[in-house]
Amino acid sequence: MARRVGKPIGPTCNRTDQAEHSRYMLATPHMTAMVVPNEGGRVSSLLDKQTNVEFLMQAPYPRRLRTHSVDARFEDGAPGGIEECLPSVGACGAWGDNWAIPDHGDFWQLSWQVEMYAESTLRQSATGFSRPLQIHKELSVNGRCLQIIYRISNLANEPTAFLYACHPLLAVDEGDVVLLPDEVTSVLLNYSRDERIGRPGDWVSWPLTHTLGQDLSVVLLPKANTAEMFYTKRLTEGWAAVYRTAARQGIVVRFRTDELPYLGVWLCYGGWPNCGDEPRQYAVALEPTTAPYGTLCEAEEQNAAIELAAGGEYCFEIAFSVSDPDVSLDAFRKFCEGTAEA
Repeated sequence: MARRVGKPIGPTCNRTDQAEHSRYMLATPHMTAMVVPNEGGRVSSLLDKQTNVEFLMQAPYPRRLRTHSVDARFEDGAPGGIEECLPSVGACGAWGDNWAIPDHGDFWQLSWQVEMYAESTLRQSATGFSRPLQIHKELSVNGRCLQIIYRISNLANEPTAFLYACHPLLAVDEGDVVLLPDEVTSVLLNYSRDERIGRPGDWVSWPLTHTLGQDLSVVLLPKANTAEMFYTKRLTEGWAAVYRTAARQGIVVRFRTDELPYLGVWLCYGGWPNCGDEPRQYAVALEPTTAPYGTLCEAEEQNAAIELAAGGEYCFEIAFSVSDPDVSLDAFRKFCEGTAEA
């Protein structure tokens, strides 16, 4: 059932057309992480200093967004790296007593305020405009791990609902492998370009599809022209990973399933955007999320949205851990499962 939410408020910094975009580097002897507060607070790079392997998809063009808007297109930002989707992933038009929400939410559009910066730690925050929500996040690096601690606050004097998903666009090459916990034997199809695999709402076996006989865990060529979005069932193991086959190194996304119970899996091999002359995306996104839905309105219809009390907070952590160099796929999977170091 739709509820009235607090009236949208303007962000602390609502202009994103600065001539210079400040970048903040977090570094250890093994890794560098680059953060761009003026571009939605995104992590634009996660680079292993020993192997020179970049684990995040790089934005294919400079940011074109001039100011925040409910009608903004995600592709007009700098789509690459790690960003936040809040209070929705997909766009929501106004429904019931609820205000509209832009595509991929508010926060990728905004300039974030830097609160503290040191060699290995950065704190930043931003206030949304479609809902009275604020995010504080602390990013820190240790060894080959980037840890992000989040705090979402409701600034209103009444409850506010939201859907959250982390949005890490991970760099891939043909033959790389997507690893999920053994408990994931099927995934819920949210989108498939040209319904290649099926229709929204279909359950698809993982990793081998019955319809196509394709191993979904193996990354295709960029010219495959495919794009699929899936959601897992509620998880008990909080991790998902990509193994870079040629580099013999991988990255695992870790999260607590009592905080983020589901995972979205976006496999895009040249299939998005699906119109115009935009550069096509080539990435895998492994998206810890509060609910297995693409929009807040869907989550609310299914009573799956987070309802944050007036003045309330929702806190969680996500870590991006890179393995040591020159590990086999089997050794990397044990690293993901926490049964061995890699």
